[in-house]
Amino acid sequence: GGFQIFSYSAHYKVLTLFKPISFNLKQGQQVVLKGDNGSGKSSLIRAILKQDDIKIIEGNISLASNLKISYLQQLEDNNTDNLKQFAEHHHLEYNELLNILHKLGVERNTFTNRICDLSAGQKKKVFLAKSLLEPANLYLWDEPLNYLDTFNQDQIIELIKTYRPTMLIIEHDSRFIDEIDAEVIELQKL
Repeated sequence: GGFQIFSYSAHYKVLTLFKPISFNLKQGQQVVLKGDNGSGKSSLIRAILKQDDIKIIEGNISLASNLKISYLQQLEDNNTDNLKQFAEHHHLEYNELLNILHKLGVERNTFTNRICDLSAGQKKKVFLAKSLLEPANLYLWDEPLNYLDTFNQDQIIELIKTYRPTMLIIEHDSRFIDEIDAEVIELQKL
């Protein structure tokens, strides 16, 4: 009993994205989704998040009740909040947010900038910090290493190895996958 995910647009064009897959994600486990572009990796995560543009036609996704999910998405470029507003909107402790950003090497002089004015790497760190501060049982991370240098990638790897959060990650970096000793699920396009 694997599940298949279909994505539909306003035109209700139904599209099967990948061959049926089946997996259980246990507490403290890290699973990496791999697959070609367009194979449905982000769609699978959006289906787990029950986002409206995704419809599961066959099979199911069963989640533990009261599951708190933290979602690290691809970058959004239009966020006009500064970090203080961002922290308020997402119910994060502002000083903790700044603390993590500082540890990730974001210069203090950017702390008052709007998020849309930050570099891609800085934005990535803001969203990573947000996810890390959210009290969650499951972390869904969509390409966490994008725009990060090797030093930051190593920091993220160490963090995962230390705390072993339950994670479903879209990532193709083989060093990262080996280092965190993740189970790999390969999505194959139909």
